[in-house]
Amino acid sequence: MSSAVELNTTSALAIYATEAGNEKIFSCLDVVSLCRCAQVSRGWNVLALDGSNWQRIDLFEFQKDVEGPVIENLSRRCGGFLRQLSLRGCQSIADGSMKTLAQLCSNVDDLNLNDCKKITDSTCQSLSKHCPKLQRLDLASCSSVTDQSLKALADGCPSLTHINVSWCDQISENGRR
Repeated sequence: MSSAVELNTTSALAIYATEAGNEKIFSCLDVVSLCRCAQVSRGWNVLALDGSNWQRIDLFEFQKDVEGPVIENLSRRCGGFLRQLSLRGCQSIADGSMKTLAQLCSNVDDLNLNDCKKITDSTCQSLSKHCPKLQRLDLASCSSVTDQSLKALADGCPSLTHINVSWCDQISENGRR
């Protein structure tokens, strides 16, 4: 009977060691690889979709497919783990999904919204209200962003050190100072 207990203990330790190793491996994978791994088995699905593996996300490759619900689901999954997000070129993204992102992912410190044409001052208001750790923000070619956004970000994001507002036609020279 003791050998059965030893075998079960050894098996449990082997399974734990494998899962612990997988956690480290999954943390090194990109978004595409994580999504593929999530389809292998239930165990891998849980590990691959764990929010801690989704700290840095670049969705530029998928820009034509990324719509609001994708960002909202991503926000729910990643929550406080998300640090860097690039939505560069995702022209379907609008203020509603960005409000959800700001509320659920308050630890974001690097956000690229370059060429997200539907982004307005409302997104910047949400970021200023919920993302005080924001350090880098790219709003280039977000043509509906105005001086009000810059004011809100200056007031609500004390860590903000870099902001790109190139080709933001609604921002005045006074706002850029």
